[in-house]
Amino acid sequence: MSLALIDDLASATAGLRQAMERAELSGIELAMARFRTSLEAVQAVSEWRTDPQLKLRVGELMAELTSSRMLACLLGDTTGQMHAAVSAQNLDIPQPLYRPR
Repeated sequence: MSLALIDDLASATAGLRQAMERAELSGIELAMARFRTSLEAVQAVSEWRTDPQLKLRVGELMAELTSSRMLACLLGDTTGQMHAAVSAQNLDIPQPLYRPR
């Protein structure tokens, strides 16, 4: 496996993060599809676990993935808070079935 697959995954990760930062739903969906395809390509080849150079590059990429995961959690929480604020002002809006603790 060459670094090309890992570099493609890094590019897909960056594209997904940019779409999340823009909060553009269609862009996020497209970037997520590209990310999923790139991730599956890397997962299909286990050579990166034994090659030190590839393992190092995947390790670097993991930090970016963790940062993007944290951004996704933040965006989800923010959306939930916005929904709660709007629904509290208008009782005709369907209320959530449960409340997070």
